[in-house]
Order: sequence, then structure tokens, then C-alpha cells
Amino acid sequence: MLKALVRGKGRVSAEVVRLERPVSFLGDLDPATGVLAGVDVVGKIVALPYVKGSTVGPYVLWSAAKRGKSPLAIVAEKPDLMLVTACVLAGVPLFEGRVDAECINIDLETGEYDRCRSGGSVEVGSSHVGGVGPT
Repeated sequence: MLKALVRGKGRVSAEVVRLERPVSFLGDLDPATGVLAGVDVVGKIVALPYVKGSTVGPYVLWSAAKRGKSPLAIVAEKPDLMLVTACVLAGVPLFEGRVDAECINIDLETGEYDRCRSGGSVEVGSSHVGGVGPT
């Protein structure tokens, strides 16, 4: 089970995009296309070690989300305050942990997941920070 840091509602079954290096939303994410570090992340779950960069990064993810170009969720091995802030602003569920599967079914509230086949389906509600309440 993954630790839910920014919770969502519903479940998603989606492809996991695994990034091996840390990314900066400012410079590595194109908010107009949803391409992060050269990979299309729209409608997918992003798994990464951690993010780097400045306090502007959260606004770049927010801008992508406003355009419908954000990932469905993010799983980070070492989440930090800037990543939590980015996910809260953008309404993107965030989990702490590691996922090595190509596709997962994940409960956006609890972080419970299992492997799935490619070509997943989506049932997503709003996001909120665990223990704080809906945004």
C-alpha cells in the first residue's frame, strides 16, 4: 500500500510512467501538452524518485491541470513540501512509495493498489490533503 499524502476520490486504473531521475516542473513539464521530461503523462500515473526546483514548480503543474494536461496521480519515493504543494494546487493525488508495475488499479483515498492490464479506466473525484478535508 502507498501512503496517501494528497488524497483523491474514486479509483483509477492507468498506465504507470516511471521516471528514473528527479524532475523539475519548471522546465521539465510543458503545461500546454502534458509532456514531462519528454514523456506524455496526461491520463497516466507518474512514478518518480523526487522533484527538484523552485517554488514556481507548483504553479506549472497547476497550469497543466487547469488545461486538462496533468497526470491522474503521482507516486514519489521522497516527496517534499514543493511536491505536496504542487499536488494540492493542481488537485492531483499524491502518494509516497514506489511502484514498479506498468499499470495499476489504485484507490485514490487509501493508496491501496494492485497490478492491472494496460488500457485502464478512470473514475476520479476531487483531491484533498489527508487529514485536512476537501479543497
